[in-house]
Amino acid sequence: FLVSPCIIPEVIEWAVARNIVIVPGCQTPSELFAAYRMGAQIQKLFPGIAGGANTVKAITAALPMLTVNPTSGVEKDTAAAFLQNGASSLGFVAPLFPPALMGARDYDGLVKNAKEIIANVKAA
Repeated sequence: FLVSPCIIPEVIEWAVARNIVIVPGCQTPSELFAAYRMGAQIQKLFPGIAGGANTVKAITAALPMLTVNPTSGVEKDTAAAFLQNGASSLGFVAPLFPPALMGARDYDGLVKNAKEIIANVKAA
């Protein structure tokens, strides 16, 4: 699969022609729908923190055909709210790999953190 921070029509077209899942970054309902119309199987709501879970709820209520994946701003404590409000999946980077744990090479801490995130997502 391919992920991008924005809509690049040529990249979407290239990926779709090769049956590669493409996840372009979008911020507005118009961008999310445009990505869907271009063939993007998943539309990344980026950054997810802008508007939060309530924005996902409003967008997916109006455009239920979308497969919205919020990222950048989704935290382990807010993951359930995003899913309960219509997100199809979630993107984690900083919450999954906290700088303090990465810097300390605390791999046991990273595993513990990942398990907490998974538990929160499953609870949704």
